[in-house]
Amino acid sequence: MQNKEKFLVERMKALLRKVICCMFYLFKNRDFKFFVTARLILDLGKKISWVALAWFVYELTNSASAIGFVITSATIAPLLSSIFVGSLLDEFNRRTIMIAENVLRAIFILLIPLLYWGDELTLPIILIVVFINGLLSAFTDIGSMTILPAFVDQEDLQSANALVAMAGQSGYLIGPAIGGFSAAYIGASLTLFVAVFFFFLAAILYFFIPYSSFQQGVEPRRLKKRNYRIIKEIVDGFTFLRNHRVLIIISSVTLVFNITYAPLEPVLPVFVGSHLDSGPDTLGMIWTVFAVGALLGSFIWVRLNIPIYYSYSLGIVISLWGVAPLLISFVTNETIVYVIMFFGGIVYAPYNIVEPTLEQKLIPNHLRGRVIGVMGFIAGIGFPFGTFIVGLLGEYFGAANTLFMSGLATIILGLTVSFQRSLRFSNKDVNY
Repeated sequence: MQNKEKFLVERMKALLRKVICCMFYLFKNRDFKFFVTARLILDLGKKISWVALAWFVYELTNSASAIGFVITSATIAPLLSSIFVGSLLDEFNRRTIMIAENVLRAIFILLIPLLYWGDELTLPIILIVVFINGLLSAFTDIGSMTILPAFVDQEDLQSANALVAMAGQSGYLIGPAIGGFSAAYIGASLTLFVAVFFFFLAAILYFFIPYSSFQQGVEPRRLKKRNYRIIKEIVDGFTFLRNHRVLIIISSVTLVFNITYAPLEPVLPVFVGSHLDSGPDTLGMIWTVFAVGALLGSFIWVRLNIPIYYSYSLGIVISLWGVAPLLISFVTNETIVYVIMFFGGIVYAPYNIVEPTLEQKLIPNHLRGRVIGVMGFIAGIGFPFGTFIVGLLGEYFGAANTLFMSGLATIILGLTVSFQRSLRFSNKDVNY
């Protein structure tokens, strides 16, 4: 029996080494390495700031609806800017834009603790600051998907997306723990200073990537032509999307998935405080455990590389994720919540690999920024809408019941996607 267990352990180690070798050879590319590292640092700073800010608002208001309003403000903003961001990234200096974006985001986050110490901070001010920060965040979110294909060959695109996803998950792995424990022991205000440092650091890394790498495959135009073409290119993005039914379906699926996922973020701090009788350290640890699972899930997905239809891969991932909040709604034990979120992370991770890879393969490089911007606008509406509505529902139905409804709706969505015939094709069938 011991020999069998030893054999299985050795097989798992060999499998892990093979996965790492197959994916991490991309880090020999200096520009790609800096780009992914910057994304890791940004996600780390983002998660630190969000855990600290969520608990900050909860302590000030003791209200799920207030947290919902803040998240809605932060997430509806990038939707408004995403329509223009794609065209700007296609037309102007991408490196300068992304450096400026992260410097400005750091400055605006810094305003929150400074105003708090000056006894000038109110909920409306927080809403304004996170709204502006959200407007700027679209450049990183859309920019990562738009620029990434310029760093790698198309056959390496799925591995590259997996590494970017794992970078984000690694940020989520460390960020919640830092944010939660820092908020518990040094206060949410000082914790936000840590997030500011990471935004500045990411901007420095972008600076060290050559301009030519950011602009690869993009034809430069004179400034007058650029200004004249912005509106036309936004229309081009909508036109391209309208003529490609698969992209419309993908946007619609992500839109509804965002709505059904959204309850977790504003309701979870309240659930931790009321049902688990715990604080920000537990909230941070829950997200850290989720990130550990998501990191493992990304490894497993890339290693398996099963050529199944997108309808099945997306549908199964969505359905299995829905089980997580549904089960949590019945639990009052921290350890069980950790276990559920760990497995939830494993099944959730592939969505952030499959969906962007499919988009990047279906959209040509010279249109990618504006089309992904339009798709981001359509799909992204779901999250702020969901957090706003659920913030209100959480007050009425309670945290546990809201999580139950979220999980049930997500499972139904996943089953519906599984039967979507328009997505009955696999990765090997796509090559724009």
